[in-house]
Amino acid sequence: MKRFFALALALTALAFCVTTLVSSAIAADDEDVVIIPKYENGDDEAEAPPSGTIDYKDVDPGNAVTACPQAGRPLDRQPKPLQDLLPDAAAKVSNGGNDRRVNQDFACFPQDETSIAVNPTNPKNAIGGANDYRLGWGSSGFYATTDNGNNWYDGVKPFPTSASSLRDHVDGGGDPAVVYDRGGTAYYADIHFARENDENGVFVARSTNGGFTWSRPCIPAGSTDDAARCGGNGDVRRPGDGVVAYHPPTTAGTGVIHDKEYIAAGPRPAGVTPVCFAPISKTAIPAGQPGCASGLIGPDRLYVTWTIFTATPPFVATINVSYSDDRGYSWSPPQVINGSAPFCSFGVANNCDDNQGSVPTVNPTTGELWVGFENFNTPDENQYLVVRSIDGGQTFQGPFFVSPVFDVNYPRSGSNRLDCTARGQGSRNVLTNSCFRVNSYGNIVADRRGGEFADDLYVVLDDNRNGQRTSSNTDVFFFTSKDGGATWIGPTRVNDDPSRQPSIAEGTRDCGRIAGRVCPPSALNFGNDQWFPWIDISDSGSLNVVFYDRRLDTNSTTGEWPESRAAPNGRPGNYLVWNFGAQCSITSTATVTAASTSIPAGASQCLGNEAAITPQPTGLINPASGAVIPGGAQTVFPFRNFSVSDTASNWDYTFRAGIFAGDYNNVSVDHQNQAWAFWTDARNGRSARQQPGRNPICEQSDVFADTYGANTGGNNGNSATQGMDLFLQTPCPLN
Repeated sequence: MKRFFALALALTALAFCVTTLVSSAIAADDEDVVIIPKYENGDDEAEAPPSGTIDYKDVDPGNAVTACPQAGRPLDRQPKPLQDLLPDAAAKVSNGGNDRRVNQDFACFPQDETSIAVNPTNPKNAIGGANDYRLGWGSSGFYATTDNGNNWYDGVKPFPTSASSLRDHVDGGGDPAVVYDRGGTAYYADIHFARENDENGVFVARSTNGGFTWSRPCIPAGSTDDAARCGGNGDVRRPGDGVVAYHPPTTAGTGVIHDKEYIAAGPRPAGVTPVCFAPISKTAIPAGQPGCASGLIGPDRLYVTWTIFTATPPFVATINVSYSDDRGYSWSPPQVINGSAPFCSFGVANNCDDNQGSVPTVNPTTGELWVGFENFNTPDENQYLVVRSIDGGQTFQGPFFVSPVFDVNYPRSGSNRLDCTARGQGSRNVLTNSCFRVNSYGNIVADRRGGEFADDLYVVLDDNRNGQRTSSNTDVFFFTSKDGGATWIGPTRVNDDPSRQPSIAEGTRDCGRIAGRVCPPSALNFGNDQWFPWIDISDSGSLNVVFYDRRLDTNSTTGEWPESRAAPNGRPGNYLVWNFGAQCSITSTATVTAASTSIPAGASQCLGNEAAITPQPTGLINPASGAVIPGGAQTVFPFRNFSVSDTASNWDYTFRAGIFAGDYNNVSVDHQNQAWAFWTDARNGRSARQQPGRNPICEQSDVFADTYGANTGGNNGNSATQGMDLFLQTPCPLN
């Protein structure tokens, strides 16, 4: 039943647009009577949800060069509009720091959901991706700099072509993910889809000039490999170039959905030889054989992981992988990798087949691959899992359990947050005071250093273990593995602001969900929200985490949507948003396995006082509602926190009615020990609600970037709270 609701949501959207912890969690509290099960209304915390992109939805010769001649470029690179608005008070404050707006358009449409990568061969060159709505619908925006982020070039990535469909391209796009290989070629993975039917797929474009021009994926026409083609006469692209997975046009609601992909690159493991794949049959072709010229082979193997929602029983949402050795020209057939485990329920033979939010990471010295994702095959609270491959993505071990994910107790549109329903939000997790959708996906990264660090991994995720349905208090948690992902240590709360768990007298985290757990009549203050974390690590072991944060808004009461700020939907403070960073250094390591009885000193860096070795569960996890959950009483905070963005942002202005701001955040650390933060920011967003006929409307978000030392961050160019009250209610300027 619960899978049916998630699938229906996905298809409809596509058509229209810890020892203590686990030991107490193995056996559910017999007295917990769930009165609002997580599958109610098919909400996203019950099921693997489709991405926000789904919800709101030419010549490449063999040398792989993507550039073309550019004669006639004027010296004035950026003409200005004939008429511009005079900066209002909020705009004047916004220009006072050193953040850089990355998108260069004047369209007044949103950009959100960010990804960034830095060129390993040129540290001043970075590329970014984001959902970009400048064309009037969601597409895949690209952004490139060659001067260390001081200036950016941008555009919309070319749409994939399909010679056999009614139109020659698939224009809906999003879920950006970018990466470089070791040779300096850039890759951009995303999804594309049609709005009038179920045509959709996962694609990868490449750039050889630092992200300024991109290849155009070609969905091959033809029934055999020999007859495959891209387009008409003169189209010399290789059939299948950049096509990871594709579902042809079918009646809306009848086809599979490819969703929420991410990409990684790294060396092929020892003993793994490169191959290409035929465009139609996907037959493997060894390098050097006809159809797989040695010159096509890149320095790294590329991996894309993503979710496939099926349209027929048993309605699963599997994590899949595909890899490419030839710079993204051809891709291996999709392979399901989520596996089965005794801690997964409702699947066939304990299959962990209800998932979303996968992220791959590759060890740059060994080529070992890991994939982290959120799993929903649980009685109640969900869970974060990891799988591992040591042979280049051909076979996988696991899944391995990392942590429960406490995301069934968020405020929820369609349930206790009808103010969000009235704004147009679907049955989604939201935060107190606001109506943009949130998730608890997180990400995973491998240590870069090899040697004694070769088996070290790091995960961050956020959840609402320290909040409840009437008052969210989402926090960011860190986990680490010292044995290649089989055993995990955590949680450590990354954000160091005040936070506590609701007591039994206050209804616990499960108030309103479990019989006898009564919610307070108004929202209590358990702490302010942090969400959408991302982690990366430097060559020397400096961990860098970014996340959105509301701690600096301590007492505001005004907002753009008063009904969302008033009881019982809202509370004072916890409204305006900043992008935050956190840093901690790993300089030592030690092996910790399931047989370890304590954490050795060498493995204890960056761990809080509640972190513990988490045994792999032998049954379903189901933490009791009255249990004290690690992560709520931490007193040692090893991560130094700081504001990255230099001014406040109001996420009621990111998108029409404030219902979407992307699904993730991003940071990348280059080889010069510099962190590049890349985030969604609404400082230029304004309200058009009191100006009937305004066109375009003023609700917009932009992509912003900043750089800082990977272990010395925190020196932004503006007081982060300066003029923050100007952003609480900010109408569109009239002149």
